[in-house]
Formats: sequence, structure tokens, C-alpha cells
Amino acid sequence: MDIALTVVLSIMMFAFGSVVGSFLNVVAYRVPKKESLIKGRSHCTTCGKKILNRDLIPVFSWIFLGGKCRFCKSRISSQYMVVELIMGLSYLAAYLVLGLTLELAYAVVLFPILMTLSLWDYERKEIPYACSISIAVLGLISIFTAEMPWYEHLIGAAIIAVPFAVLAFLGTMGGGDVQLMAAAGLLLGWNILPAAMIGIILGAIFGIVIKAITKHNLICFGPFLSIGIAAGYLFGTDIINAYVGLIR
Repeated sequence: MDIALTVVLSIMMFAFGSVVGSFLNVVAYRVPKKESLIKGRSHCTTCGKKILNRDLIPVFSWIFLGGKCRFCKSRISSQYMVVELIMGLSYLAAYLVLGLTLELAYAVVLFPILMTLSLWDYERKEIPYACSISIAVLGLISIFTAEMPWYEHLIGAAIIAVPFAVLAFLGTMGGGDVQLMAAAGLLLGWNILPAAMIGIILGAIFGIVIKAITKHNLICFGPFLSIGIAAGYLFGTDIINAYVGLIR
């Protein structure tokens, strides 16, 4: 593909992802308050004034405003910018790794679901069933469209559901984590193995650090499992091949 076209599409994918991230911020703020996602312009949560159009540019508006409201100068959480940036970068990475393929279309749907459940788990320490079900539906659809043999999708769900169920029984994982990984296994197949490994390692490292600093044991695994699932979706095959190459 022409380099200029690749650059243009890369910019478009980042912009698209950041816009999706901006919408997810609205969802995360309004849904718990039972506010409409359609009606009503975005407004400052402190002074209530409507946000100007020029201040609605994902990522950049937060930076240009210095993380403060244009009117009352109250602090705007960096979470808004971080979510937009992560979504923009994840869509860009998906395009660069997968190209204009059907797998990219799955990623465009999968990544917002992972971000949504991560935000929800971070705030409420639970993974919404709707997110796990949505990923499972993606997995079922992929059985009929992906190059992977249908039985590998089922194997992926089974081989990860059993050990995670054991971990949940031992109290180290929640039931929502088991459902999430089983659903992701249906989509990723064998690639759920590196996904789980990445998620567990990141979660364990974070847990050790948090315990050392705050003496607090309870952490939410959803965000770390989501990172693992995203990494497994994009790089799972490469990770497995590299591992197999090392042990031969």
C-alpha cells in the first residue's frame, strides 16, 4: 500500500478511536446517573456550562485547556484524555497490525467493549454481563467468518474457563472474570493463553505494588485481563510461535 495512503488511514484510525473513546467517557459518566446518551450537550460537572465545540476535540482539547474548564477553571479528570488516547492508539495499532481486514472490524467492536468493562470494573469492582455476552457473540460470529477452525474457538473457551473457575473458587478471581475469559476464549481460540498470561502477570504486579504501598489486597482484574485480551487478539499467534520456537 502507498505510504501516503497508510499515513492518512493511520491518522483516520487514531481519530476514529479517540472519538469512540470520547463517547465511552460519556457512557461511563451518564449511564450510572441514568442520563440520556443522546439528549443534552456535554457540560462542566462543576459549573454546569455547556462545553464549546472547539473544546470537544478528543485528547487535544484537554491538553490545550490544561486539564481545566474554560469557564470556572475547575479540574477536569485526566481519565477523559487517557481513555481517548488509549482508544485512539488501540485503533491505530489494530490497523497497523491487521490492515484493512475482517479482523480489524472485529477489533473495532472488541476494543470499546474492553474499555467499557475496564472502566466499569475500576469504578464498581464488577464486570457487566452485557460486555461478556457481547464478546461471546463476537466469538460465535467469528466461528463462521474467521480462518481459524471452528473447534479451536470452543477449545479456547474451555481451556481458559476451567482454570479461571478454579481460581474463582479459591477466591483469587471473581465470577465476572471467569465469564469474560470464557467469552474471550471463544473469540481468540488458542490465543487466549497468551492473553490470560499477560493479564494475570500485569494484575499480579499491580497487586503486589498496591499491597506494598497501601496494604490493600482487593484489586480489579478486569482492566488487566482486557489488556491481555487486546494483546492476545493482535499478537497472540506471534507470541505462541515465539514460545514454541524457544522450546524446540
